[in-house]
Amino acid sequence: MEEPVLCVDMGATVTRAALLMGTRVRTLRDPVGGTADWPTAVFADGTGLLVGEAAVRRGRERPEALRGELPGDLGRRARIRAGERSWLPDELVGALLRVLRDQAEVTADRPVTTALLTLPAGIGAVDPRRAGMLSAARRAGLTTVEFLAEPVAAVLALGHGGRLRDGDLILVHDLGGSTFTAALVRMRGPGRADHDVLGHLTLDGCGVRDIEGAVSATLRTDGAPGPAAADAARFAEIAAPFLDRAVACCEEVMATARVEPGRVTAVVPVGGGGDNPVVLAHLTHRLGVPARSVERPSHAVVRGACVRAVYSARRTARPRRPAAGAVPLTWDLPGGRGVLVERRIEAGTAFAEGDLLARVRVPDGSLHQLVADAGGRITTWHAAVDDEVFTGDWLVTVSADRPAAGAGGLPAPPGRAVWRTHAQAVTAVAFSPDGRFLGTGGADCSVSVWDLGTGGERASAELDDDVTAVTFSPTKPLAAARDLAGGLVVLDHEKETPVFEEESLSEGGDLVFTDDGGLLVAVEPDDIDFDAMWFTETWEEAEPETFDGLPDGIPPVLALMDDEIAALSSPSFWLKFEAFDDQDDFTKLADAYDDLFGEHARLTVFATPAALFVAGHRRDSVLKVPARGVTFFTCSSAAGLLATCAPAEGVTLWSLEDGQLLRALPVEDDALCLAFAPDGSRLAAGLTDGTTVIWTLTRTAAPPVADSVFRSDERQETAS
Repeated sequence: MEEPVLCVDMGATVTRAALLMGTRVRTLRDPVGGTADWPTAVFADGTGLLVGEAAVRRGRERPEALRGELPGDLGRRARIRAGERSWLPDELVGALLRVLRDQAEVTADRPVTTALLTLPAGIGAVDPRRAGMLSAARRAGLTTVEFLAEPVAAVLALGHGGRLRDGDLILVHDLGGSTFTAALVRMRGPGRADHDVLGHLTLDGCGVRDIEGAVSATLRTDGAPGPAAADAARFAEIAAPFLDRAVACCEEVMATARVEPGRVTAVVPVGGGGDNPVVLAHLTHRLGVPARSVERPSHAVVRGACVRAVYSARRTARPRRPAAGAVPLTWDLPGGRGVLVERRIEAGTAFAEGDLLARVRVPDGSLHQLVADAGGRITTWHAAVDDEVFTGDWLVTVSADRPAAGAGGLPAPPGRAVWRTHAQAVTAVAFSPDGRFLGTGGADCSVSVWDLGTGGERASAELDDDVTAVTFSPTKPLAAARDLAGGLVVLDHEKETPVFEEESLSEGGDLVFTDDGGLLVAVEPDDIDFDAMWFTETWEEAEPETFDGLPDGIPPVLALMDDEIAALSSPSFWLKFEAFDDQDDFTKLADAYDDLFGEHARLTVFATPAALFVAGHRRDSVLKVPARGVTFFTCSSAAGLLATCAPAEGVTLWSLEDGQLLRALPVEDDALCLAFAPDGSRLAAGLTDGTTVIWTLTRTAAPPVADSVFRSDERQETAS
């Protein structure tokens, strides 16, 4: 029998809850008020806490002992006075959750310890309000807790009747009691159970109670008895300023995400005003987006939470086997990390294939089930409940019937995170010089700069064709990208905006900044020459006659040409080899390179169909790496590593010390581009399926990557 799940939508003024048993949903009603709308309030009666309608009724006699709008206090350390004593915020919220849990257990006729709680979209993975809600749930005896963003739950409430597909953009119009929230959601994931919140905005003083208050005040002035006396036309007239603010909020969310209203599939009105015909008419008229209605809009969030809970039980991950043997087990975790919330099978216990071994809550709040891929017996757990765990960690050691296949003798696989960054293939990746940001470009004609510390997208832009290059300034918060059609854009990721654009370059090609950040240079793709260069202070084009010679401080640009030869482009180094067959040729070229650059010579790699040649890693030495069919390569002096990729071969790491193969890093699709972080602590690969994989190569040195992100399956902005 599947575990019952308590699903709760706790709003500022009203809480709604339901119990999921298998696929059956039972609404939980306030035992005193008899409705499904529980007042979000508690009353301290001297011996304990009353909740819901019971609290409200007693509060009329002793207002000083009544406390409402409980979620707003979560995350604060200050105690709250109610009655004869003071309480922690999570104690008050926990009291309400405890009563909901008690009623759920009566309904289920069995213990209920698993819950799915919805939270506003603005409460992220490290928000103290999330920690406060988790603490309240534990006080209520809920030991396994999953979180879900309220706009995502609202979209899930559409169900199969919503006629929506993966990739559709849905605008959620949530008119609550005292607030209005607009959110843009991208549908994705199997069964439409996992979606992305691409942007959101909340307005205070723009809810149903505010509108009704304005209607009442106006009608009293007119001599009418109250809101019930207002006809639709009069109500619409009085409500118009509030609804105009709500529409402007929706437009701001779309504009921030750079989405035209015509690209939005539907708007879904939910909350207390979700079924008001005046609200619907105003909304569709002003936005020009078709509306999709949900049954009982005020209960859409809790109903959507039940939909998500059904899929949560089906969301499983099978372990990745280590290189040597089948004893340690590790799993891939979305976002690269999570918290172990439950160990289902303890040491000494046998298990079968497919058995649930543990549960992990990942950064977006969802639970993932860690299941066994073969039968065995638990030998030792290496992580305790509440421990933070990472992709690549060996969580448990088991004795198994069969050894796992692997490349014995190689190091353990590094930690890995998968970021969905583009709707189509990722064609360019780059790290910023300080390692804090990642730039990605794709075949969806877009470029984005990601903050690796927060998971947020700092800046983005659209071009006219596939992006061929992304690069960062070494001295300024600038990232430049170039596309196949000859377009160029420069983003200031500190100000989060484009600062320069150009459309007259050659097709394709590379981009480099000078070492001092003073110049941006566009390199032609097929010749060792330059399209143009610009001063980054003024973005005026730098003419060749401006310089006595070619500008100094431009790093070399590497390019594969016709899969036969490689070229090194630099303003100070105009050499191109028509034939490139042996190490002697490369040695001559490397010597010339060293003569020109001297002590400033950089690590340089040339490719042939049969091997790679590396210079600059050691003085007066050339290294031959027997890599075949390579389509992209990059190297790191700091880590002493060379990374290559080839069709159907994944990503491969080589040692720059002796040219030996270290490890193959499997990927889900072909890798098209690679980049090392400046300190060598990470390697990023852009794949043809639109994802960017980030491996942590030196865990102790690398700063933390953001908990979650991630992008949707089609081109769209996000808000980790």
